[in-house]
Amino acid sequence: MTTQTDKKITIKPKIRNINIGDILNGIVIKKRAREVYVELPYLGVGRIYGIEYMKAKNLISKIKEGDEVVVKVIGFDDGYGNFELELQDIEYISSWLKAKEIMNNKEILELEVTEINKGGLIVDFNGLKGFVPLSQLIPEHYPRIGEFDKKRIIEHLQQFLGKKLKLRIINVDPASQKLILSEKAAYLEEYKKVLSQFQVGELKEVEVLGVSKFGIFVRFHNNPAIDGLIHINEIPDKYKNLEEVFKKGDKIVAKIIKIEPDRVSLSLKDLTEDPWIAFSKKYKVGDEVKGKIIEISQFFAVADIEGVKGVVLEDFENLEKDQEYSFVIDQLDISNKKLILSIKK
Repeated sequence: MTTQTDKKITIKPKIRNINIGDILNGIVIKKRAREVYVELPYLGVGRIYGIEYMKAKNLISKIKEGDEVVVKVIGFDDGYGNFELELQDIEYISSWLKAKEIMNNKEILELEVTEINKGGLIVDFNGLKGFVPLSQLIPEHYPRIGEFDKKRIIEHLQQFLGKKLKLRIINVDPASQKLILSEKAAYLEEYKKVLSQFQVGELKEVEVLGVSKFGIFVRFHNNPAIDGLIHINEIPDKYKNLEEVFKKGDKIVAKIIKIEPDRVSLSLKDLTEDPWIAFSKKYKVGDEVKGKIIEISQFFAVADIEGVKGVVLEDFENLEKDQEYSFVIDQLDISNKKLILSIKK
């Protein structure tokens, strides 16, 4: 066990405000039987006594007057005008500080699952218990079981005991002893790379994973697995009896209506693909295309090319409306639906 005098941790004091749960540095100014007085710079004096003294008896036996210690504020007045304090184990505090640093740096960890419960997985991080909620598991690991079937959820999670998972810390709160981790967050860069290949308005074949009162859960992409939801409001009325129409494993075509960091929202309404999406799959900057002039103004001409409108900004004066011409794609921006053309020489 590292003692309070083996290692120094600097925790910036709050000069004006102090809250229950704050972790602070202090100096031992007096040791008595069953109580220790600690000076808190800029704040006053605190006292460790009663049950908190008994809990920290082994640590207290190793410190002396003048030593720097780390304490947690657990009360504002012990009845004599002193803060009520809890002595902290430095290794324990070091683990919380390390967790905070790793979270801020968005580092990916590999941690072993040591326990399970109906709400998720428990992992060990430097002696701290970290919690991975069910909602933070990747699609392959998420239990697709009714939320009230606790027995089956536990049975599903048993497979992860003793296994290491890639995780990222997403919340650190030493005051409430909460250390929350996410498996999904560890894969965000992979998800981002995959999802960057798709556009809102695009049609995509997906696999049905299950149905609920909210809609249809689907597997949008494999390796890495990315899931999607077709909300009940995006399903035509003729399909509203979901359990009869859609079975697990069915392949269906849906339209992408929203792309989030780790999931996709889709629709079964209006399955006509956005013409801009179809155009971008077929053509790129520099390609030659043919289109009909549908508008001519003083500053530009507009051509229709397979349902997509492109703008001609130069040498358009001799073009005629309703006539077909050959163009070259100068700029193509699908997200902003912008197509700039030049006349093929």
